Amino acid sequence: MARARQIFGNALRSATPSVEIIAARLGLSTSALRRYRLGDRAPSPSVLRALAGVLQAQARALEKSAHQLYEEATNQEDQHAKT
Repeated sequence: MARARQIFGNALRSATPSVEIIAARLGLSTSALRRYRLGDRAPSPSVLRALAGVLQAQARALEKSAHQLYEEATNQEDQHAKT
């Protein structure tokens, strides 16, 4: 069960990165990121590409987490069926 809790926590962190984490991955301040989000600031092509890269990495992490969650659920079902 400890493995399931760890996988679950990792999946949630992958699914919901904080503004601080995204800003750090983009090399921006949280203030700049919020200004982009609010539409107070227009992103340059390099910022757009950087965000695309961050989102692609997040998508890969989510796919990995989904696979791990599914595998863990299957393993637990198999173990319960044997008892």
